[in-house]
Amino acid sequence: MASIPLLRLLLLLLPLPLQEHLWPSHHRPNDAGVGAGELHPIFVVPGASCSNLEAWLTDAYQPSWKGWFGLWENSSDLSAHHYNECFKEQMSLVYDPVANDYRNFPGIETRVANFGIVRGFR
Repeated sequence: MASIPLLRLLLLLLPLPLQEHLWPSHHRPNDAGVGAGELHPIFVVPGASCSNLEAWLTDAYQPSWKGWFGLWENSSDLSAHHYNECFKEQMSLVYDPVANDYRNFPGIETRVANFGIVRGFR
């Protein structure tokens, strides 16, 4: 089982909150209040851990152009532009009580650029 020690070494490269989420040091499976369907928030920090996002605006959003575009690459980009309200809307999630899950804002699809390949690391 050499893969477990290797996994622990790879986890050291991740930010601490993500390390704890993926490999909790104080995991207690019988805790009260912890359910199988419990939802956990995911925080995406611009510029940290290659979190470049792209967005696709569908016809439901009434876009001014078509195709994938970079939603952000770093947080300093936001303050330099006047599209903060559009950005907040495009990054919003909507809760779907039927599916007990969160979805993108209607008309917006997002993806992580270069997800799963090493080209995403700059």
